[in-house]
Order: sequence, then C-alpha cells, then structure tokens
Amino acid sequence: MLKKSLAVVLALVLVAGVLAGCGQQGSQQQGGQQSKAKEIAFTIGAEVPSLDPQKATDTYAILVGHHIFEGLVRVHDGQIQPGMAEKWEISEDKTTYTFHLRDAKWSDGKPVTAYDFEYAIKRLLDPNTASEYAFQGYYIVNGEEYNTKKITDPNQIGVKALDEKTLEIKLKVPVKYFESLLSFISFMPVRKDFVEQMGEKFAADADKLLYNGPFILKEWKHEQELVLEKNPNYWNKDAVKIDKVTIYVVNDANTAFQMFENGETDWEYIPAEMVEQMEKEGKAKYFYDGAEFYLQFNVKREGKPWLANENFQRAIGFAIDREALIKAVLKGVSDPATRYVLPQLAGLEKTFAEEYPYEFYSKNADVAKAKEYLEKAMKELKINDPSKLTFEYLTDDTQRAKLTAEFIQDQLKKNLGINMTVKQVPFKQRLELMTKMDYDVVFAGWGPDYNDPMTYLDLWVTGGGHNDTGWSNKQYDELIQFAKTTTDFKKRADAMFEAEKLLLEKGPIIPIYFRKRAWVCNDRINGLVTDFIGATFDFVYADVQE
Repeated sequence: MLKKSLAVVLALVLVAGVLAGCGQQGSQQQGGQQSKAKEIAFTIGAEVPSLDPQKATDTYAILVGHHIFEGLVRVHDGQIQPGMAEKWEISEDKTTYTFHLRDAKWSDGKPVTAYDFEYAIKRLLDPNTASEYAFQGYYIVNGEEYNTKKITDPNQIGVKALDEKTLEIKLKVPVKYFESLLSFISFMPVRKDFVEQMGEKFAADADKLLYNGPFILKEWKHEQELVLEKNPNYWNKDAVKIDKVTIYVVNDANTAFQMFENGETDWEYIPAEMVEQMEKEGKAKYFYDGAEFYLQFNVKREGKPWLANENFQRAIGFAIDREALIKAVLKGVSDPATRYVLPQLAGLEKTFAEEYPYEFYSKNADVAKAKEYLEKAMKELKINDPSKLTFEYLTDDTQRAKLTAEFIQDQLKKNLGINMTVKQVPFKQRLELMTKMDYDVVFAGWGPDYNDPMTYLDLWVTGGGHNDTGWSNKQYDELIQFAKTTTDFKKRADAMFEAEKLLLEKGPIIPIYFRKRAWVCNDRINGLVTDFIGATFDFVYADVQE
C-alpha cells in the first residue's frame, strides 16, 4: 500500500517539471569543490512582497523561497525527492505520515528539528497569522477548526513532533498529492525563538530570516535586487554548483530583455514584439508556466450593483476576443482560456481536461451572446443605457498590462457600449488593493501550487483566504467540501468538474488566457528546470560552463 501510494503521487507530479536547461542537465550527485566561483543572474518583474513562508502568496516569493528554504520534501523536475526528511512512512489508511528528519542545520548553525516544522504548520493555521494560505493546512486533522476558531487549543491539530527528528502529521482523509503540497512555501519550517526575537521585523530583510535551503539570501535591496549565495550549512551543498545568484527587480520587459542582450543576465522572457525575431534566429524557447489570467469582480462594491450581476459578468466574458488579444498583445504566445481549470493539471489517469472536456467561452468574441446577457442584466438592474455600467479595471504597471487593458477596454466599448477606465499600480500595491477589496474589476492571475484541479477551485469558497471577491455560493462550497472529504477519487473528480462549471456559469471569474512563456537562455547554463507547479525556475542543481 505504501509503495502504491507513493507511485500514484509520483505519477501525478512527473508531468509537471520540464528540463529547460540551455545545455545538458547538471549532475545532482555530490561532487568536488569548484575552483572558480560560479554566478548566474536573471530578473523578476516586481519587488517580492514578503518572504515570510507562512504569509508569502506571490510567484516571486515562491520562486525565491524554493531556493532559500527547504520543506520535508522537495519537488525537482517533477519528481518528489527527500528534503529535510530523509525518509517517511504512510499508514495503511493513508492518513498518517511519519517523517524522519536528517541531520540538517539552519544558516546560524543550529539544528533543524521536527519542532520547527510543528511550529511552522501551527503558525500557518493560527488565525492571528492571518495567512491567506491557511486553507492549505485544512487537510490536517483540526487544521480548519483551529484556523476558524472552532477550537482554540493548537495541541488538537494533527501535527506533532514526537522528538527532535520525528514529525507526525495526521490527515482527515487521504490526499493523493500531500507530499507534493509539503514542498510548497507555506509548509517551510521557521524557528520559534528566531521568529519571536524578530517580532514584526521577521522576514523584512535578509538578516531577519534564517535559511535551511540550498541558498541563503545574502542581500536584499528592496525594489532593486536580491543576492543569493550558496548555503555552506545545507545538507546537500556538494550537489549545488552555483555559488551566487543575482536577481534584479525590473518591471519593464524591454529593459529586462536588453540586460540579457548585454550579457548582464543569463535568461529572460522575450518581449512580445521580439518573439518573431528570436524565433527566426532559433533562440526562442517555450514553456507553460501554469499561470492563468482572468477578470475578477468585486461583487460587494458599493454603488455598482452590476458587478455582482451574473448576466453582466457573462456579458463581459463573451464580449472579449481571447484569440485576438493573444495575437495582438502576446504575439500568439499563450492559449485562450475557454474554461477555468488549467488543462495540464492531473486527472485520475490522464489530464483533468482530457477526462472532463469542456468549453464555456469561445476563443473568439461571441457578440450576439454577450448582448443577450447584457440585455438580461440591464433588465434586472433596471438600467436602459449600457454606458452607465461603468467600472474601473485594476492592473499592474507594466507595458503588457497596459496593452491588455486597452484591448479589453476597446472590446467592451465596441461590442457592448460599456465604458471601462483603467488604473495601473505596482504589483505589490495591486495585491494590497485586492486583499482590501478596494477595486471594481481586477486583471488577476493564479498559478498552481500542486498538480490537482483543487489548487484552482478551492480559491473561491466562502471566506477563502484568496477569495477577495465577496462571492459566496452554497452549492459551490458543498461541492468543494465533498471533493475534499470523500475517499472516492472518481466522485471527487466529478464534484470538482461540477464546481468548475458552476463557477463559470455563476461566479465572479472570467478566464482570459493560459500563459505560455517565450524565453531565451545563455548556452552556458546547464540543468535549469522550468515548471508549471510552484517555482517557475529551479536552479538548485543548475551549473555553468565557462
């Protein structure tokens, strides 16, 4: 039973990782000391909002966190590998996991213990932490009950350090992707004495964190750059070939690409207008990074009841020509999102999309259908003039975000007569406004944290940590709850499919596209892995050939 359980998990995650190194894969085995310092550099599009493992929510924090922290397990190139735990057992009923930790150290030289993991997981679930990712721990016995204050004793949570090297986690029901989930940043360990010593300053700067991963954060110049260095205390340090990593914060895609052209960085996304040229030169590479982008409606916005109207939302969804947007703004690099769940995510035997084919929206605008929905909405709202159905569209302050906004703005005006204004703000501010629900409609995105449709679907339950829409639907909540508690995997998948259809028919989410990335990479880089689960780039075992 144990071997079969692990095999199922491995099968689920094997499709996730893609070796995208620019040369051959670097060795993951232990080797000798490097005679010359090996350095790499790349850019990210915005400041990392937070590196507190239990509070981090964004793609940049997940990327950096994957390299400076390590959980009980590590997912590399789609495969589950031992991390801080060198081995573990799973009970016959697949609800009790017993992890045995290896000899490992924090960056200050003190040992990493099972108590650090117990503290971190309970901190994730502590309502005072106010973690948006607390729901990831709801599979654990009494995890949800503690987070929602139905119980107040943290000792009732199903996670316990049996001794310094042994951690026991008890689940409510079997969760086939649980090992994969444990590699996510929310489950990274933190040390109680250090967190309490730092107080509110914890994770605010490089010296306000402790590290147990392959790298340490040596320097953090906010809004400018992050510098990572190889962690001399990492248990598998000899397998890590890179000595230094510089991550520049650059929010302009053209500037970032020019840095690559100038030899300042080792890989970079290709700006839309440069894709064709790079393709002709044979330099363009492609991968799906797992991100889905969608319009998200604030259904509680005062003074704008149409934002909560299901027919108004569907009118917007059918009025947008997704294929034309991708061609005009993204230069053909991405796929129209005609449904909500990412097509690559695992189903029972094949992908979820193969087992449950579905298309709610068309790739092109369906203006006739959009107008039908708009007429219904206006009748319900008792509004005769569509120009009165105004709203502000919140988005990031990048050129691509600007062009996307302008395209959608034009589509809605031309096809429905709706006036949309645009508000551009920095990435971090956009996240803050979403959390405060201080927006009308936002162009938002989500990437999968683990290889299962639930990573998208449980976002929209009533009161969910990431449900910044105000939307609540009892039937949807019941479907998700059933999917999370049933032990029948087929019935679980059926329930998730019903939830997806319900979300598209009645929910505040309008999917626009599934992002495909065009990028270039220096030929000297070996063993770099791209992934649509978790960290987009994994350079733990990368190497450089000078």
